[in-house]
Amino acid sequence: MLVSFTVGNFRSFKENKTFSMKATSIQELKEFIREDNNFKLLPSIAIYGANSSGKSNLLSAIGMMKKILLSSVKTNPTEELKTDPFKLDELYPQKPTFFEVVFTSSDDTYKYGFEYSPRKINREWLYTIKNDKEKRLFIRNNDGIGVSKDFPEGKDKEESTADNRLFLSLVAQLNGKTSKSIMGWFEDLRVTSGVKDDDFKTFSIKYLFAANEKSEKAKSFLNGMDLGFSNIRESETGLKKYARDNITGLEALLNFIPDELNNALKFPTLETGHIVRKKDGSSSEAFFSNDEMESEGTKKIINMSGPIIDTLEKGGIIVIDEFDAKLHPLLTKKIIELFNSPETNANKAQLIFATHDTNLLSNKIFRRDQIWFAEKNREDESTDIYPLSEIKEQNGEKIRYDRVYEKDYINGRYGAIPYLRG
Repeated sequence: MLVSFTVGNFRSFKENKTFSMKATSIQELKEFIREDNNFKLLPSIAIYGANSSGKSNLLSAIGMMKKILLSSVKTNPTEELKTDPFKLDELYPQKPTFFEVVFTSSDDTYKYGFEYSPRKINREWLYTIKNDKEKRLFIRNNDGIGVSKDFPEGKDKEESTADNRLFLSLVAQLNGKTSKSIMGWFEDLRVTSGVKDDDFKTFSIKYLFAANEKSEKAKSFLNGMDLGFSNIRESETGLKKYARDNITGLEALLNFIPDELNNALKFPTLETGHIVRKKDGSSSEAFFSNDEMESEGTKKIINMSGPIIDTLEKGGIIVIDEFDAKLHPLLTKKIIELFNSPETNANKAQLIFATHDTNLLSNKIFRRDQIWFAEKNREDESTDIYPLSEIKEQNGEKIRYDRVYEKDYINGRYGAIPYLRG
């Protein structure tokens, strides 16, 4: 499970800011809390903020950390690393970007992070945490890489690490047990956009029709959403139609594809079944192309069904930007409830998402520490993040549980809203 994530000097994040999944001592909805390795953690968090407030940048930072780590071992020694520093202070483009994550994996808790510039990993570190005490496994800085006796898999590999490669990825490639476990955690971490749900379309089709227990759970998930169709089945389509439905900008090129190739290559697609009522009172079922006939919201739910159910089954983490895009608020609420409920989320999965849907700002859906806000500093336009549970009234008291969160947020009580002029 994710415990915390810290980012600095990335896009709108100037100074280091920490996003925490730790449950606070507040008393409402205590049944949501999951205990893992002596941490009390939250199963879901919603992030609110005005457009360009930085909430998407926070989620992108998680994805960037994952991308750099998993691709590091393939990085050419002369290749520049992808950076996107804070640009509204002339000093910061020359400074390194900071990423750090604390997470649980089986019976262990790790703190792993690195600072990097285009040509160099400036710092890198790995610790284990037990009973609030940290034990260093390795640390990397300008003086080199120091490996602890508690990290034998890293011994004698220090000099093999190029300046622009991460030490952890090298040790994992050489079959280090702890390193491979950490890399596996990052591989299972899903980061996506709610407006690019097609990224998971093929995965969900395979998941829905795998003829196993997980497949049945995914179909049950869709049935519970009341999407208006009675059945769903797998179908196939040729190369031209698949490309038209799934890839933009290729229309002119498709005319040059020979019919033989178009007919030879088949791609999976979906058809949804609908009840046809007959005059004699009987009924039959008609199937239509999901891509052509269903609404954008229905297509999104189907495309996301595989990752959502797979995350719940594995106890993984899914991070979704613009989660509510194209979805009815009741469908969004239903998915959140699946993660919040111990009954449907027995494996401690976590959902982190950015949204503008104020209907979800309710003490019936979220604890106060599950609602976070991203707000731009009006002086330098850097992003700050904070949970509802830490906001204080003018009298110094924290926001009460029985407040109407949606109304308060719209009225500017919590910040993180647009400044509208005129």
